[in-house]
Amino acid sequence: MPDQRFAYEPVHDLRSGRFAGVEVVPRHAHEAVAVQARDRGWGLRQIAELDAGTALSAVVSARSGGGVVPIQVDVAADTVVYARDRLRSLLDGSGAVAPLLEVGPPIAAAVSPEHLVPALAELRRWGFRIGLDGAARGFGPEVLAAVRPDVVKLEPDLADGLLDTGTGAAVRAVLEVARSVGVPVAVTGVRDPGRLTGLYACGAVFAQGPLLGGARPLPEPDPATMPELVSLLRATPVAPRGGPAPAAPAPTGPPAPRAPAGPPVRGLSTPAVTVGADVTGETAREALREQPDSAGIVLLDGMHRPIGYLDRSRFLLALTGKFGHALWADKPVRSLADPPRTVDERTPLSRALELSLSGDPARGYDDLVVVAPDGTCRGVVAVAELWRQAILPGSPRRPAADRPATAADSAARAG
Repeated sequence: MPDQRFAYEPVHDLRSGRFAGVEVVPRHAHEAVAVQARDRGWGLRQIAELDAGTALSAVVSARSGGGVVPIQVDVAADTVVYARDRLRSLLDGSGAVAPLLEVGPPIAAAVSPEHLVPALAELRRWGFRIGLDGAARGFGPEVLAAVRPDVVKLEPDLADGLLDTGTGAAVRAVLEVARSVGVPVAVTGVRDPGRLTGLYACGAVFAQGPLLGGARPLPEPDPATMPELVSLLRATPVAPRGGPAPAAPAPTGPPAPRAPAGPPVRGLSTPAVTVGADVTGETAREALREQPDSAGIVLLDGMHRPIGYLDRSRFLLALTGKFGHALWADKPVRSLADPPRTVDERTPLSRALELSLSGDPARGYDDLVVVAPDGTCRGVVAVAELWRQAILPGSPRRPAADRPATAADSAARAG
């Protein structure tokens, strides 16, 4: 049963309108770690231990029902520096997406980038996803560029500054740095449709707040949110990222070739559904059942490096075919996996497109697995999304309907 100290705020991907996970938040303001620490007069180490323990309890609570929904949990920067070893037990090897640690400003004392950046790098090597919370207030652009987190979050008052004339210069600077290094931006506390569509047009990728369901007693979305969100965003005109350009005279000669660069591919990645290399076919099938929008599963070794990829349709057809369940349900799923199609997170869009077209044509639409320079998995990017961005450069994804069910999906549910 979920811990009654916590509530769960749904996070939605504005590129597709889909549910992207939950942030675990205190149910009552007085239960926040910063408030407890202030009231008790604790020292730095005690606060870091309390914060780490609260994060552990939050993740256990979110997973108490057996689900594998992506989880976001808050930790303070001083906890990352002084008590990060306690966070390691959050990586339980269950096959769920690794928690995203939303690293906020320090509670007890200032933390220098010289200590914070390597500590975050170590957490990432262990397998955590990293978010920076309170950008432009707790962390400057130099930390964002050095860490290259999986997401940067803007608090409600900071996000609103993006839309108010003459304010929010620091926030806009952070947004530009995020774009340049391929880090998606999330906005919180969204309350009205006008603000949401304005932030979406400015380049926000993820959003949460009262408009999108608000804090809930269980880690699940409001079923009514997605169709309303998709309808709203489809009607939103999205301006070019750099603002409107003056009209140019009509060309008199052949068109110049388009520059073959583009943004880093990591800005298009989404969390991967991952399992260990030694899990059984039945475990992998359950992971896909829990994540119906996922196109496949990434198999990871003990160092969080991708060593295999299971395409949803091919895997489920193999498992649900004649004698398939008997052959594969209790055996290691690695024997059914294909080699992962990996791409470095710094790779430009045009080069990622070239990689997607190379190799076995039968795997032409398999997700690309995005990896960090050290080879650890950072997420996946759909080939269709690469093409969409190549055709409409600089534009957020158009929200789409749910992935249509295949015959393999139907057979898997029936089985």
